[in-house]
Amino acid sequence: MSLFLRARPRLSSPALRDWTPRIVEVLLNMPAWLRLSKAEAGILAGYMDIQFVPAGIVFIRQDDPSQTDGMMLLLDGEVSVEKSTSQQSDSLVVSIAQPGALLGEMGILNDAPRSATCVAYTDAVLALLTREALERLVHEFPLVGAKLALGIASRLAERLRATSSKLSTLSQVTAAMHPTLDASTLAGGLKRNKARRR
Repeated sequence: MSLFLRARPRLSSPALRDWTPRIVEVLLNMPAWLRLSKAEAGILAGYMDIQFVPAGIVFIRQDDPSQTDGMMLLLDGEVSVEKSTSQQSDSLVVSIAQPGALLGEMGILNDAPRSATCVAYTDAVLALLTREALERLVHEFPLVGAKLALGIASRLAERLRATSSKLSTLSQVTAAMHPTLDASTLAGGLKRNKARRR
């Protein structure tokens, strides 16, 4: 079952065009973490399905365990990426993804629920690669599958480094705002909290 709602085709619908050249173009313009040749990008494009998402539709929901399969490449339109701290709280827009953005790449590597919500900010066209399609790709074209997997791993490593850097900066700002709170004070507080729970 698709993660997306399909728009009804119209005579002028983007469904009537071949999106393979656009997928190849977007893959070749990816940052350095994905190093595919034109032929390899064409092979990968053959394993992707085109999905059309009307503006306003939530097509990935944070923490939804039923939507763990697949990653998407945004080909056209814009997507709002949102996070919330709990199901009851309002979500915060983290970014507006532009064409060329990769969405949900963690979902193709494991079965964990989605870490963010994605809403079509405008009508959007996405290329979907399911885990099943990735497994076929790895079996039929192991080199292309390996390059894609390494690329995704590199991208996730970049994001982890960026998050660590942000946390370090936040820690420095917090320490500057509260000079009485240093690392030893915080560590002592954590130990006391653990001791109370026991």
